[in-house]
Amino acid sequence: MRGRELLAALFPLFAALLVWPLITVANRPGMVAGIPVLLVYLFGVWAAIVAVLFWASRRADREPPPP
Repeated sequence: MRGRELLAALFPLFAALLVWPLITVANRPGMVAGIPVLLVYLFGVWAAIVAVLFWASRRADREPPPP
């Protein structure tokens, strides 16, 4: 899968992780290491998105340009 195709396929996944129904699953009273669960979820998703985009950009750099 090429870089643009990969990013197009990942966009709905990233969007789904940040919509209201999934955020409400993490919005509960509780703490993880003294941090509210919602913040851990949001920062975890954000870090995962950044890591996947970094990986996809590195992968796209290694592909030869289209003819």
